[in-house]
Amino acid sequence: MSRAFAEPITDLDIEEWVWEQYGFVPHPYWISHCRELFLNGGGAAREGRRPWQECPVDKQAGIREAFVHFGLLPGQLRSRGG
Repeated sequence: MSRAFAEPITDLDIEEWVWEQYGFVPHPYWISHCRELFLNGGGAAREGRRPWQECPVDKQAGIREAFVHFGLLPGQLRSRGG
């Protein structure tokens, strides 16, 4: 059974995976911002978000890759071949 069906993916799961793969721990605000960007159809950011709550552009790829790894981006599989 896929983990997606076994238990929900938490921010802590994403933080740990990004740390192991990319060497930084994403702030929960950054994860939330990336969810808005990548999982909610790329719509406009939530009103009231402060600039320090936005994920830096150079960190977004790592968080997006975590979403792919955990199966949160449907139809996109992580390449194992390099």
